Amino acid sequence: MTPVTVAIWSKMKVVLAFDKFKGSVTSQQLNEAVQDDLCGLDDVTTVCVPVADGGDGTTAVLAAKSEGQWVTVPTMGPLLQQAPVNASYFLTDDNTALIEVAAASGLALLPPDGRDVMRASTLGTGLLMRDAMERGCREIVLGLGGSATCDAAMGILCALGAEFLDADRRHLYPSGESLEKITHIETLGIPQSVRDCRFTLLTDVDNPLCGERGTARIFAPQKGASPEQVAQLERGMMHVATLVGEQIACQPGCGAAGGIPALMMHLLDCRLLPGAPYVLERNGLADALEGADLVITGEGRLDAQTLMGKGPGCVIHMARERGIPVAAVCGAIAPDFDPDAAGLAAAVAVSDGLPLAEAMDPEGTLLRVAHHVRTIIANQ
Repeated sequence: MTPVTVAIWSKMKVVLAFDKFKGSVTSQQLNEAVQDDLCGLDDVTTVCVPVADGGDGTTAVLAAKSEGQWVTVPTMGPLLQQAPVNASYFLTDDNTALIEVAAASGLALLPPDGRDVMRASTLGTGLLMRDAMERGCREIVLGLGGSATCDAAMGILCALGAEFLDADRRHLYPSGESLEKITHIETLGIPQSVRDCRFTLLTDVDNPLCGERGTARIFAPQKGASPEQVAQLERGMMHVATLVGEQIACQPGCGAAGGIPALMMHLLDCRLLPGAPYVLERNGLADALEGADLVITGEGRLDAQTLMGKGPGCVIHMARERGIPVAAVCGAIAPDFDPDAAGLAAAVAVSDGLPLAEAMDPEGTLLRVAHHVRTIIANQ
């Protein structure tokens, strides 16, 4: 009798792990659109793992994998003279609040000609946190990216009961221009509920508080600071460093969001963590990679920063550790970014050469990304 050969057929498992294309489409939109486009391929099965790194959009990515509800409250924007803003955070069923600085104190809340980093404050973010604690929350996860501020968390702490005084015992308005005037921090007004709360600060950068790579010199110009204002803010951050100590000021990530970790870590129960590994662990990337044949990631722009703690960089690292090929589909690729050196099997920029309005169009972006993902899979 002639032996019968049985062919065992199995589907290709593809993990989709996109970060947002900033200003165009969110992580969830990208992952879901590509998954929907691939559902008609009989030989492909997909798993979605939304990606974020502590920047704006992190709350939504974490909320998508959590049980709970969105809470929207009126609060203060980055500038006192602004009309109040309605900002949202996510309250999980186990009373953890997922908040991001960008919701109330974000640069996107100001027009380009309305930025004022010297007077911008994180007070509105602190009011969101206080609202969560008044609802019984004792754990807050705070995403630090996208801020318009450089106040080292003065605003947050004022909202939570602290007072900042100058040499004449006068109250200081919580903003960057006040930092170098702080001579006393009064903490008696911080209630026990705040002291009992644990704060997890998620950062998408590893910059320290001061110095050449500090928050003033690196990030304040992006928030509208002139060279003279950068110098003043650097003096302020150096002064804050004397208040909080070298161990905090020099910690990688302390310069995130205008130095928010500095005073928060000094006065409250905080831990400072890189955002991307935290989000990817919560969203189950390690489990999703089990048995995967291909990983596809991407963000708005692949550049040197991608591999320095950003979400797609962490995806690439985790996949390569397991010997899984990784492809990147992004909006643009920096000229000095080397896909081969990054360990990518393929890298595609979907918006190269397009007019800005077309490149940022959400519907067109999703269609182009899905098309290129199909092409990459077909070539495997």
